[in-house]
Amino acid sequence: MFTFLTRMGRLFVVAIVMGATASILGFGILNYSPVANKHNGGASASAACAVTATAVGQALTTSGHGFAANSQYVLYETTPAGTGATTATTDGSGSFTVSGWATWKGTYSAAVWTSGGGAKLVATCAAAAV
Repeated sequence: MFTFLTRMGRLFVVAIVMGATASILGFGILNYSPVANKHNGGASASAACAVTATAVGQALTTSGHGFAANSQYVLYETTPAGTGATTATTDGSGSFTVSGWATWKGTYSAAVWTSGGGAKLVATCAAAAV
């Protein structure tokens, strides 16, 4: 019991120190994403994405074009089971492809955001229900 209480006390102290650090440095430090982004994730006005799926249990592909070349973007995908995020890295022509599986019946959609501080929504797309 003593070991448990000692560890809980240490956890409490660490939480207080982290809270004080965040208040001094600003809460933005807690949202820091150490993703390298050479071009600051800029995209042209013609940036677009598409989500394709044929049926449940089949491949689900999210692709995009018109983005900054050799850059990383945050791809938020919404599925009938919930939402999740992954990184989409563009090639030299500003295109990307992210593959997965359509595991539930319903509508699949995606939103492409620039990475890092001051993230901006640059494209959204949805597929027909599968």
